Amino acid sequence: MIRDERGATVIEFALILPLLLMALFGLIEGARLVWMNQALDQAAYSTARCRTIASTSCDSAAKQVAFAVQRAKANGVTVNPVNVVIDPSATCGGSSGALLVTLTVSFASPAARLLPLPQTVRGRSCVPVLPKV
Repeated sequence: MIRDERGATVIEFALILPLLLMALFGLIEGARLVWMNQALDQAAYSTARCRTIASTSCDSAAKQVAFAVQRAKANGVTVNPVNVVIDPSATCGGSSGALLVTLTVSFASPAARLLPLPQTVRGRSCVPVLPKV
C-alpha cells in the first residue's frame, strides 16, 4: 500500500505554531514586566535616597514626587504623579519610622488574555530614616 505523505510537515507545523508563538510572546511580555518592575524599584530607591540625604531637589513633597516621576521617565517608564505615594513614617521589616516610596503603573499587555499577567506593576523602596546629628 502506497501512502502519500506530502503536506505532513505543513500540518505538523500548523499544530505547533500557536504554542511556539505563545511561548515567544510570553517570554517577551514576562521580560517586559520584570524590566518595568526593576525600573520602578530603582526610581523609588532613588527618590527615597534623595529625601533621606536632604538634597535640595527633594526638600518638599512636590519636589519628591516630581523627582520620582523624572527618575522613572529616565528609566523608560511613564508614571502619573498621582500614583507616587511617599510615606515618611512607615514600618518596614519590623522597623518603624522608615521612609516608604511606592510607584504604581498599569501594565497593559496584548498577551493578557492568554497569560496570567498582573494589571499593575508596583515599585517600592523602604529605607530607614536616621536621626539628624
